[in-house]
Amino acid sequence: MYKPITDDEAPHCLECGELIWGRADKKFCNSDCRNAWHSHLRSLARMQRSDTINVLNRNYSILSNLLRLKKTSCPVGSLKAMGFKPDLVTHKGEKVGRHIEYRCFDIAYSLTCGKLFNLHRV
Repeated sequence: MYKPITDDEAPHCLECGELIWGRADKKFCNSDCRNAWHSHLRSLARMQRSDTINVLNRNYSILSNLLRLKKTSCPVGSLKAMGFKPDLVTHKGEKVGRHIEYRCFDIAYSLTCGKLFNLHRV
């Protein structure tokens, strides 16, 4: 498993960049660097999930306000100006007529390139 390492192929720690001594397949110089590296990866995944949940909550809030105002349709441009992201939904499926029904939690709607319509709670 051990092999001699020449200076030109000497591995460096993925976290701190220091030279690594020991096994040829080592990626980190010590366990602190290994833990820091994996902790950073987990934190990135956690931040991505949090960002997605925040966008879904914003979409839900916008759709809830439209329902509260008794609106069942709205131009997509106006929704986007309010911060609505039509590409992020919790469910896409059931074809209603010629259109696909999208859902953001318990609010369903149909969508064309220019208009959101048939907005209702499920």
